[in-house]
Order: sequence, then C-alpha cells, then structure tokens
Amino acid sequence: ITSVFDGYDKLELTSKVTVLTTETEIVEALSDGEIGTIIVDTTPFYATMGGQEGDKGVICTADGEFKVTDTIKLLGGKVGHVGTVTKGMFKVGDVVTLKVDEKGRANTSNNHSATHLLHRALRNVLGSHVEQKGSLVSPDRLRFDFAHFSALTAEELAKVESEVNAKILEG
Repeated sequence: ITSVFDGYDKLELTSKVTVLTTETEIVEALSDGEIGTIIVDTTPFYATMGGQEGDKGVICTADGEFKVTDTIKLLGGKVGHVGTVTKGMFKVGDVVTLKVDEKGRANTSNNHSATHLLHRALRNVLGSHVEQKGSLVSPDRLRFDFAHFSALTAEELAKVESEVNAKILEG
C-alpha cells in the first residue's frame, strides 16, 4: 500500500480509501466524532517534510466529512491524513473527494519561497558562509535557522529585510 502525491497542480481530487486507523489500531470504519487517519491511493495533500508543515483540509463522501488537521508521511510511501470525522462514516474502499485548504497551501507556498529569499539575502549581507541549518514553514509564519559568528546588528537586519522586500515587490 502506497500513496501517490498528485498535488503540485491540483488541490482537489477523487481517490479510494485503502487504510483507516484510530489512534491505536487499524480499523474497517471510522464514525462521527472519531479521531483517526485516512490513507488513500492518490492525494493532493502535501505531507510534513523538511520543516514544511503538511496540508490541512477536508475529505468528503456523499454522506460524510473528515476534517484533516495534519498530513504526515508514513513508512513505505504512505501519506496519512490525520483528523476527525465531523459527519457520517468512512469505510475502507470508499471513494472520497480530497480538498486541500487553498488559502493555507498558498500561504505555506509563499513562506516557503520567502525562506529562499531570506537565505540569499543573508548570504549577500553576511557572507557566503551562511548556510541553512533548519527551518519551519507553515501558513502563518516561517523560521529560518542558520549559523553566523555573531548576532545580526540592526544595520545588517535592515539590509536583509530591505533586500527580501525588494525581491518580493519584483514578484
């Protein structure tokens, strides 16, 4: 069982449920109010990787809705959609519609691009020794970890901010 990611240019698609789990076991069905994980054949949901948070959104059937609060990468190439059944029931074999939160994906994408702009600006202002040591990219913020010999001065920080803002304005 694996999941194919088909979400670079799609935020909604139809797929088939292959595995359902509660917080403790594999199950054949999830009912209204239950917390669990849904695994499907193909997904538009980006899973948490490399410091970037996974997508949120909904998975629907004609009679059910599952609110996805996290998307995780699982062993063996599986993508887990973690969340809660908010209406109805989901069964293994169901055909479902997966819908990524469009605004959240766009904001995460913007913050991902901003990490690259920030990295370039830091290297331009501080020197080529600056390397990314980690990051967090989410819809509402980014964190960029790097090593340098000292804390940035107010002047260096202003130069970095000015360069990033100029690149953003350039589009």
